[in-house]
Amino acid sequence: MFELVEILANGDFHSRIFPIVLPDAQIYKPAKRIQYVQHWEREIAELEAAMKTVSAANMDGFRDEIDLYHRIRATIAELTNTLKNMNTLKVENHFESEFAQLFEAISAKLMD
Repeated sequence: MFELVEILANGDFHSRIFPIVLPDAQIYKPAKRIQYVQHWEREIAELEAAMKTVSAANMDGFRDEIDLYHRIRATIAELTNTLKNMNTLKVENHFESEFAQLFEAISAKLMD
């Protein structure tokens, strides 16, 4: 998720990724995408609660994690909406072609 958030933040998202959306990703129905929001809210709440049980001293790494969780939570709706609207091949198509179209797209992008 860190990499996707960074790519989204740096712009030109569509031309910088080559997503393979797995069947269980559940990004095509809004109610299912809400589950991703709920997941990150639970992660934030769990880490915040755990952090309250210890001294605030020397918590830099944990603070970085919670900041990342907040960034993911802030962008997950946009990210999943963008991914659902991208034209991606099904995983089966990639297996059948031995990922040929994906390799071609990456090669073409590297040649730009």
